[in-house]
Amino acid sequence: MTATNTGRGPRSRDAILQAASDLCGELGYAAVTMEAIATRARVGKPTLYRWWPSKGAVFLDVVLDRIVEPAIELPDTGDMARDLRTWIRGFADLFTDPHARQLLVGLLGAAQTDTELATMLREKVQRPLQAGNRQRIAAAQAAGELPAMDPVLLEELLISPPWYRLLVSGEPVTREYADELVDAVLNIRLERPSTKQPPR
Repeated sequence: MTATNTGRGPRSRDAILQAASDLCGELGYAAVTMEAIATRARVGKPTLYRWWPSKGAVFLDVVLDRIVEPAIELPDTGDMARDLRTWIRGFADLFTDPHARQLLVGLLGAAQTDTELATMLREKVQRPLQAGNRQRIAAAQAAGELPAMDPVLLEELLISPPWYRLLVSGEPVTREYADELVDAVLNIRLERPSTKQPPR
């Protein structure tokens, strides 16, 4: 059962998510347990398990409520270049926030060995965001604002480098880096097949 289909009161839900978020900041993702979350939120551990199947599912709802919508969704002001810079700067701000970093790195690390959590991440985060972003990117391509290529590939060219820095290289993800990345993608010029006949 997911956390959104239980019929519980919003106060209980908020208390649990706040408890999980606070504990992650205090202890780190790996050290937080379902028992600790239940104790901090003043709910029974069996009740917590009826609402969420795992610690990862609790933290996924923390991320969904407090991170994904405000920080990761591509905005739409009518100026695609500005929107892309705002979008990637949102990742930069997110990845430089120590609390958000702990949440994201811990959750994504857990998803590597928890297939149920990995599926929930794809269904609740990646696929809905990709669908909306793909429409925005395709419309901008039709208007000549973005290079003509697979919209999914174009999205990945923009968002993969920040995630690589967060999860692999450890290099900083700054707003300046975000702007350089967007400028590089906007300046892509695709080669067209030559119409000249090869020499005989």
